Amino acid sequence: MTVKNALRIPLQKKFTSNALSVLESEPVPVDKIYCIQQVAWEIDTATSGGNTRVRLFIDGHGYNHYIQEQDGPSTNTLYTYSIPLWLVPGEMLAIEIDYAGTNTVAKMWLTGYWNKFSEGIIT
Repeated sequence: MTVKNALRIPLQKKFTSNALSVLESEPVPVDKIYCIQQVAWEIDTATSGGNTRVRLFIDGHGYNHYIQEQDGPSTNTLYTYSIPLWLVPGEMLAIEIDYAGTNTVAKMWLTGYWNKFSEGIIT
């Protein structure tokens, strides 16, 4: 039986210019696999220009593996995604904000568990 170790990762980043902006976790370590059971995020400034959206995605393979999109996100509103996601070594979970206003602060919270990585383990 696999041991499930609690995982809680808070993330925060302030963006200094109006642009396509990304807030992402650190890469999953080589010896672990993460099961993210809930993602919550918010921004403190409304998106402006561009597509005015936020996308949740997995990064780490040379492309963005998109999971969900929130069109026209509201200021200081907590958005959540609660379908379990598996992240393997080297992958990161991220939100892409198009376009974050100057001095936008983005926050994201990841909740789930991690296991030691070994061949064939997904529970």
